[in-house]
Amino acid sequence: MKSMFAGALAVIALTSPAAAVETIGYGSRAGMEVTVTSKSGIGGQNAVIRAVHTRENAKKFCIEYAQDSSEKCVRDELAVSLSNHITANCKTGVFTTFYGAKLKFAGLNKQTDQDFAKYRIVDLADGKALDGSEASGYPYDIEQFIALCPGLATSE
Repeated sequence: MKSMFAGALAVIALTSPAAAVETIGYGSRAGMEVTVTSKSGIGGQNAVIRAVHTRENAKKFCIEYAQDSSEKCVRDELAVSLSNHITANCKTGVFTTFYGAKLKFAGLNKQTDQDFAKYRIVDLADGKALDGSEASGYPYDIEQFIALCPGLATSE
């Protein structure tokens, strides 16, 4: 009976949210993610998520996307230049990405003729809206914004 109880506790510990490692995407390819190390001000005017690009993250990308389990692939992936944090002002919609882009969440997208995006996200560097495609970065940019400012947008 004692060993059954200990086994049940081990299963609970392994499946509890505290034991789970949280990741967030930085790119559109399988395995392009970083591990969240801390969050502060989520949903507010000074939302910050700090993250680290771990060896495990890089290995996952190499195996799942590149189909290359070599040490060189892991080293090359770890060399990708990423910021160690993303930020947002959820009141104004301005946010930064792991690539250092400064974007603005501008609500629901009303232009749907040649646009795949549910929400309008504007790149503040050139004033152009992301079109919703993988190539534009929209899928991971909206994921990062939702993580910083939950409730303002949904991933559906």
